[in-house]
Amino acid sequence: MIFSDNTRGKLFNGFAVLLALVAIYHFIGVLYKVDDTPVWRHLLFAGINIFCIYGVLKRPDYFIYFFGLLLVQQYYSHGSYMIKIWQERKQIHWISVLDLLLLPVAFICLIEDHKVRHSKKLK
Repeated sequence: MIFSDNTRGKLFNGFAVLLALVAIYHFIGVLYKVDDTPVWRHLLFAGINIFCIYGVLKRPDYFIYFFGLLLVQQYYSHGSYMIKIWQERKQIHWISVLDLLLLPVAFICLIEDHKVRHSKKLK
């Protein structure tokens, strides 16, 4: 295991706070133009972030699969956008960098938590 139970618990709480902040950003994006993202996409990701708050706090078995799909989607979306911004403006898109660094950590925590909970069930 990479993270202890205690560390994972703290990370899950931290991820929940970050997801809440991202959900607030997307809700603001529904009401005001904050970037070029369409309103429907802000609304969709506000909902996804709220669901992810539930997922990282309660960690139902199915959530690990949902989060894995979200991870792939975010790497495609934020990864592509980050490369585009760099090529066009030679700027680093820090939100994408943070997203692409933190989501794998959350996914590793989910995998480890899943393994620990299922090994306890087998005993």
